[in-house]
Amino acid sequence: MRYGVGSTVLISIVLVIFVIITATTVFAQETKNRRFTQEELALYNGTKGRPAYVAVEGKIYDVSESQYWKNGVHQNIHHAGVDLTVELHASPHGKEVLRDVTQVGVLGKSDRLPAFLETFLKRHPVLRRHPHPFLVHFPMVFLFGGGIFMLLNLFRPQWAPFERMAFVMLIMGIIFTPPAIVTGLWSWWVVYSLQPLPQVFYKISLSVTLLFVEIVCLLMRIRRPFERNAKGWIYLALMLYLAVAGMTIGYFGGQLTYGY
Repeated sequence: MRYGVGSTVLISIVLVIFVIITATTVFAQETKNRRFTQEELALYNGTKGRPAYVAVEGKIYDVSESQYWKNGVHQNIHHAGVDLTVELHASPHGKEVLRDVTQVGVLGKSDRLPAFLETFLKRHPVLRRHPHPFLVHFPMVFLFGGGIFMLLNLFRPQWAPFERMAFVMLIMGIIFTPPAIVTGLWSWWVVYSLQPLPQVFYKISLSVTLLFVEIVCLLMRIRRPFERNAKGWIYLALMLYLAVAGMTIGYFGGQLTYGY
């Protein structure tokens, strides 16, 4: 059976649809049970472009779009990012003011890390949150670049050795994917207390799939450069999948960091 550009596009569309369905499933998941610590809640104070969350009776609400919470402040008195249960009970209105806002989680207690690790992170706080955001961008960029170079090679091969450049991008993506996964698991532990968040589940699932597809592409390409045949079109489709999957993993990470 002979394959062509049309077959490659079809395979790529199927893979992209899979990613889209995965993302849609995540957003369809019930998010009301996400557990925030007091420290995490404090980050969502409505400043510097962050959402504005408030806690009431153990539930956390997103008041970012409320006209009464401009820049995370209500009536120049109450600030987002804190538990306002006592203040609400003392106010002239009740919980009915929250009926038009979305519940985004529940307020829990901080899960302490081992004492030696807490001490270590207090001395080196940059290692608490920064390793994963720093490293995860490398595979995302390399894999996205690999997909772009493969498309350029398909339509404008005379401009530059795009196919070889895509291969180099693939190798760099493979090098940085394991460190990104390891630091992601680290952040899940020390930042999110291993909470069973749907975004984390899909980030892990897609990351494992990503690494598997990377290895498959490496084995396909290391034997012979891209050619316009059945094997070549499958390789191209998988490279395009890596580009989309990498961006999708990054998007889920943004959801965890910024809440939207």
